[in-house]
Amino acid sequence: MKIFTILDKIILFFCKLVTGVIFVFTSLVIVLFLFLFASKWLWPEINGSYDLGNNIYMLECDGGGKVIVYGTNISGNTCYGGGYLIPTYENQYDSTGRFAEYVVDAKSDDNWVIARTANKIKNERKFYILNKGYDPDTITEEEIISKKIEEFKDSAEFMRKCHDYGITISW
Repeated sequence: MKIFTILDKIILFFCKLVTGVIFVFTSLVIVLFLFLFASKWLWPEINGSYDLGNNIYMLECDGGGKVIVYGTNISGNTCYGGGYLIPTYENQYDSTGRFAEYVVDAKSDDNWVIARTANKIKNERKFYILNKGYDPDTITEEEIISKKIEEFKDSAEFMRKCHDYGITISW
């Protein structure tokens, strides 16, 4: 009888242990799921998405660096994809498909986005001004690229144009 009592206590101990482990694991999974769900609403930067306003987002790329897109795949406050604006898709990769140009830094206010890019292959920098004065419901990414973005290879010319436009954003 004494052996059965000891065996019963051992089995009861392991059952409580397994139940506790399952409870802790399930709790951690639920907390992680809730965190991931909340992150797309509260902390989109965790997912590599930075809202620059007027449906323009800076995204971290898989190949390294960042790009600025016209958001088309948005969930919560997080953008997961869109049409490439800076650099354009053609400029982001070289002719062999290697990652080339990427955004080094970008800043925005209510009316403008300024960005600087670097090119790993050509070892050059470019500067961009994006005018956010448009209705995001009626414009296409092609129209933004052709009508709302100015590109500069000379930083002095870029700064002069920022001054002319009254852009007070700084790096």
